[in-house]
Amino acid sequence: MLDRIITDLLQNQNSDGGWGALRGKRSNTEATSLAIAALKALAENTAAENRKRGIDWLVRQQNKDHSWPLNETVKEGSWTTALAITALSDTTENSEHVLAAARWLLEQEGSKPGILAEIVLWVTGKSRVNKLDKDLIGWSWVPISFSWVEPTSYALIALKKQRARLAGTNVDERIRQADALIYDRMCTGGGWNYGNSKVLDYALWPYPDITALALIALQDRAGEKANQESLQVLSKLARETDSGLALCWAAICFNLYGQDQSDFHKQIDKRFAATAFLGETKSLALAVIALGGKANPFRI
Repeated sequence: MLDRIITDLLQNQNSDGGWGALRGKRSNTEATSLAIAALKALAENTAAENRKRGIDWLVRQQNKDHSWPLNETVKEGSWTTALAITALSDTTENSEHVLAAARWLLEQEGSKPGILAEIVLWVTGKSRVNKLDKDLIGWSWVPISFSWVEPTSYALIALKKQRARLAGTNVDERIRQADALIYDRMCTGGGWNYGNSKVLDYALWPYPDITALALIALQDRAGEKANQESLQVLSKLARETDSGLALCWAAICFNLYGQDQSDFHKQIDKRFAATAFLGETKSLALAVIALGGKANPFRI
């Protein structure tokens, strides 16, 4: 099954060297970064030319301020910078591009809840809209907006991989605060929703993909009680999901935590046989990483 998934992933590559969300779609930084990471997880000589063309596309897209845009038409620096850093972290010829991007990423901050939250409080008569520590700052999807678990997790993975090269910066404080933010957003009993654990006194539920991603970002704190509780939650959620994307994230996470992934590999194979992941580059790339077994590019 892995060979078929690799074939589909390679067929999604565009003539410019990048990958789009689907075959034939415009190349973008997210899809290309994950595809590169997937091909790097395989044996060195597997699709080496495809990997090189992808890396060349990614390097060409980097902005002058060292960030990465989502694609060629939306040039503003974006959350995809973190994924590009992760994809290129082990390529020595691009180490300066990566380090400059990491410094840009350090300067980005998600905003705190603002006037909209205050209006909701006034209308509902509640003392709090969200159960969160408003002083903790992570990363957002777009500039000057709320810190979310997913982009914060991507940023943490990238910065933790580059931490040793960022001496003399505020990297340790940003990582400490972002770790704290993710723990603060954990749902009751473990796992993570997209942005918060409770809204207007209603407890939110965890999602398998976000739970896996948060745990990947926190892999260097694997012994924490919160991590262990959330691993159990993820195991249950992953066994019940029909999402190929969520299954792949879960298998990648369990690999990093030294857990058996064989049952999830079988589920991934089954979902691909049934749906081919609808041809989505992101799911195909993550499946290659989950099933490839050679290396895990998300290892910190």
